[in-house]
Amino acid sequence: MQQSGCNGSVLITGCSSGFGKLIAQTLGQCGYRVYATMRDVGNRNADSARELSEWAARHGASIDILELDVDSEVSVNGAMQSVLDAGGQIDIVVNNAAITAWGPLEAFDFEQLSRVYNTNVFGPWRVNKAVLPQMRARRSGLIIHVTSVVGRVLRSGSPYPASKWAAEGLAECMAHEVRPFGIDVVLVEPGAYPTPWVGRGMTPADKRVAAEYENGGDPLAASVQPGPDYRYPDPQEVADEVRRLAELAPGQRPLRTVVGHIFTEGVAEYNEAYEKMRRQLIEALTRPDQARPWL
Repeated sequence: MQQSGCNGSVLITGCSSGFGKLIAQTLGQCGYRVYATMRDVGNRNADSARELSEWAARHGASIDILELDVDSEVSVNGAMQSVLDAGGQIDIVVNNAAITAWGPLEAFDFEQLSRVYNTNVFGPWRVNKAVLPQMRARRSGLIIHVTSVVGRVLRSGSPYPASKWAAEGLAECMAHEVRPFGIDVVLVEPGAYPTPWVGRGMTPADKRVAAEYENGGDPLAASVQPGPDYRYPDPQEVADEVRRLAELAPGQRPLRTVVGHIFTEGVAEYNEAYEKMRRQLIEALTRPDQARPWL
């Protein structure tokens, strides 16, 4: 059985940089066995893989680098099987891999939209589907989804927040379904953080349409200069929150946790109100006036 504290094994997606790399280092340094995964380990991410391996050696952290592309069922299943073949198991999964895409939805083509959803929504689903059989067999496990505050509070048209909204829906449904097996599924919702991932966003295919929206004037697009007491958010906060959730006792973890101080005001309260409303609706279904005889 999975116990609280810095022990067990963790598989993390998207570890080439940003949150994923920090989460791998944080959990590896405190005693977890970490399977840090990323795409294209032998080519595009070869330097990232080497740097993380060298860091682990210097700090005495147990971090194994694995090739895993969440867009591919074959790649996901292959990574999971390599862990099992080596005699290991996966106690915790951190679904972190994602791609960004900013701009008006009308200006993106279908292939772009499909790519965003394939990574941000279906990617975590593939990983969860691959790991759940062993977790259900042990009747223990933890699956953490790193989503975004913009997946709860949609501020404008963009494939990224729309995909994070969808990812949250899948994760929440799964959380209720697997709870009887002793498995926790939770969501970490970061606000805005400066990471390398921010500048790698997909841009709309239709530049003309995008320009028309830009000329329309988004009031939130204007640049605001920080004040003298401005504190830049530290991405390490997200890694620390993942560790905190991992160390909580099974069954005691909140479904949603908001992290950061940029674009997060009121979101935790919104989540609390939503959870209260959800419980009320579920309880209402036990009343005779809410009977569903067609089921």
